[in-house]
Formats: sequence, structure tokens, C-alpha cells
Amino acid sequence: MKITLKFFGQLRELTKCDETEIQVKEDTMVEDLIWVLGERFPNIREHLKVVSFSIDNEYAGKGTVLQDGNVVGLLPPISGG
Repeated sequence: MKITLKFFGQLRELTKCDETEIQVKEDTMVEDLIWVLGERFPNIREHLKVVSFSIDNEYAGKGTVLQDGNVVGLLPPISGG
């Protein structure tokens, strides 16, 4: 299956891209995607522990199963005052 990844905030800076497409196996869950991303982008591995995910602009938990064509957003924590 093909999915599109969209990076925001510091993740965009670290990966040096706004979005990219990757192939994943059928029945891949968001928590599986964390491992895949850590392998493909080792410099964001530590950040993946606190990232929130969206699928097609809706919040997605780690147990959410990905579907072909999904757009997955990686949302780093927001801080400030």
C-alpha cells in the first residue's frame, strides 16, 4: 500500500521535506509506522515517542490501521506561552 506522510514543525526541518510517499504492508498500524519511520529517518527517532498522528485530517491513535492512499500527518507537540 502507498501512503503519504506530511511532516510539520521541527520534523519538517529534520527530515528536510514537507511530504513523501512510502510503501507499507497491508494491516500496518500507526504504531508499526513509528518503527518504519525510525528506520527511514533515524534523526527523528527520539521525536517519534511524543508525536501525534492524523490520518486524512483526523486524529489517529497508535492502533489505527492504515489504508491505501491515506495521508498521515506527523504532529510534534506544541509548546509556548
